[in-house]
Amino acid sequence: MFEAYKLPENRDLMMNSILYEYLYLLASKFPRTYIPAKEKKIGYVEEALRYIENNYAHSVNIQVIADHLNIERTYLYRLFKDITGTSPQEYLLDYRIRRACTLLKETDLPISDIARSVGYDDALYFSRLFKQKKGQTPTQYRKTKSCV
Repeated sequence: MFEAYKLPENRDLMMNSILYEYLYLLASKFPRTYIPAKEKKIGYVEEALRYIENNYAHSVNIQVIADHLNIERTYLYRLFKDITGTSPQEYLLDYRIRRACTLLKETDLPISDIARSVGYDDALYFSRLFKQKKGQTPTQYRKTKSCV
């Protein structure tokens, strides 16, 4: 390209041809692989699941996950629901409750600490959600040590 730059005429044409040749070589060396649509959709959902499992203790919602994946929120919702049978928000809630069950069984942490460690700043709200999902309060669950 440096030599083409020195040409007195048709410089742009020569530089373009060299650039196209370079792009051709790159494309030949690193061919684009086709990913079937179904695989791509499953990949988005798997990445969303990983994101939830790695970030459940923080402020997570469907928009945050969609932004992480660089896709539309409604598209993520539809994909997630189609593949898992549940919404991302419902999966997040279930995952947090499962993690809370583990902490209730394996530790003596106060309920408020467990609530915070699974992403809820309000222990009362956490207890209400827990009772809705498990049919008993976190304290009752801790005493029986069994998920309903």
